[in-house]
Amino acid sequence: MKQSNKRKLLAVGITVFTLIASACGNTSNNGNNTGASASPNSSPAANATDAPSQSADPAKISIFVSNHARQIPPGKSMELPTVKYLAEKTNTNLDITFLPHENYMEQLRLKFASGDLPDVHMVWGIENSELVTNDLAIDLKPYLEKYGQNLLKNTPQSAWDAVTLNGKILAIPQVAQGNAPAERVIFVRKDWMDKLGLQAPKTSDEFLDMLRAFRDKDPNGNGKQDEIPFSSREKFEWADNIFGMYGVNLDSNTLINGEVMPGFVTPNMKQALGMLRTMYEEKLIDAEFLTNTRAVWDQKIKSDLVGSWNHVVFGVWEPWQKELNTLLADKNPNVVAIPTPHGVGYDGEVGRVEKSVLKTFVVNKDAKNPEAIVSMFDWLISEEGQLFSDLGIEGQTFTKEGTELKYVGDKEDADLLWRQDIFTMHGFNEEAQKVKINNEEAFNKLIETIGISRNEGITNPTAGMPPSEALTKNAELSYKGGLFQEAAAKIIIGEKPLDYFDEFVASWKKQGGDAAIKEMTDWYNANRN
Repeated sequence: MKQSNKRKLLAVGITVFTLIASACGNTSNNGNNTGASASPNSSPAANATDAPSQSADPAKISIFVSNHARQIPPGKSMELPTVKYLAEKTNTNLDITFLPHENYMEQLRLKFASGDLPDVHMVWGIENSELVTNDLAIDLKPYLEKYGQNLLKNTPQSAWDAVTLNGKILAIPQVAQGNAPAERVIFVRKDWMDKLGLQAPKTSDEFLDMLRAFRDKDPNGNGKQDEIPFSSREKFEWADNIFGMYGVNLDSNTLINGEVMPGFVTPNMKQALGMLRTMYEEKLIDAEFLTNTRAVWDQKIKSDLVGSWNHVVFGVWEPWQKELNTLLADKNPNVVAIPTPHGVGYDGEVGRVEKSVLKTFVVNKDAKNPEAIVSMFDWLISEEGQLFSDLGIEGQTFTKEGTELKYVGDKEDADLLWRQDIFTMHGFNEEAQKVKINNEEAFNKLIETIGISRNEGITNPTAGMPPSEALTKNAELSYKGGLFQEAAAKIIIGEKPLDYFDEFVASWKKQGGDAAIKEMTDWYNANRN
């Protein structure tokens, strides 16, 4: 690494970014972007060499990644069969450091602060990369046309937009899981709906009526009025699509009259809180929604108590349908996703704020083999690479005869979980998923859920924007901070009237919110407008 760049990184004040937990699969911190950006299809750099030859010596590449809370086999990375196979296929010599997921961003920060920079590092969005914020990331655009044709073919423009700043492509994105950027949906117990003769609600009022039926008509059949119509978790987690009925999420940003502001201080958030207030008043939401931990929430759903909840698209079969089949076998449970209803009086975008990428790989400006790095990721998103990340090593964990795939199964594929978490670059390979799931009911449920998610979503105008300095300096101003959490809770449980929201917003702006709005708006005008 050039000493000038090392000194530059050591000299700057490095922001400690919030670790993005993977309590439920992950979640990234990117969004779709409607602003125009330069196409990645540009000419290669003048100093770019020809594509790496398989006869040349393997290119040495160092990589920092999260272990995604998976058990990585011991030993050096090139001693692991999965990594060795990838290296052989891409003519590389891979030195991969698997950092603990629980404090990945902190570990990354410490390594960077000490001058330990790899050729490539993984983050959940370029806004979380200190190399990007300190102008130490390479512009990948010159390399993509020559070495990244599969990347260009299989990655949608929205994903490139999320990693592009000032015309520079600053990372290689992993496409949103299922090619569904709005990656959270509302799940319901369809068996409860069928028992009560209910149809999928299309508006917030119809959604409330469905919840009232769950509350009053004993759909779990135990003779008790113990049903929880809708359940969510502490700090308003996993209520995204309730807020999304009005086109906002807690972590979304919204463009209003030329200004970018956090979704949680917009007028539509007031409407969403009014919806939740009604749900609380009428006992349509879990009475413990302010305190539910993951474990408690999970147990309630699996105990035949909850009629509707919010979660990730790929959760429709596992954990939900698969585990309910086992735990409630005599009830014939049926978990399905429903389209997010529109809030009454609102006709805009609904659902979850779009996350067009799951994770991103940033390349250091001083990397010696950027063409080999791009070529490696290009192979990973090729058809052959997709089968590798989904099914493993051909001839060992799967075989391919013509168009027919045969897979040994997840119990025999020891590296499945960490391999797919770390190396998957595509959004969805239908044939690989079908043979991997090996259950027609599960596969059909997943396809249906993906279809619902693909048809909704809230545009994020600030994809790739670094964390707001104003919000970072004062945690009270974020949606996880005390100001919003306290005001929202008081409104929902009836301690304050709904109009108290306007007082909260005025106070939030005076305490630094106005500066945050200006900061975000200035960034948007400079990078996306």
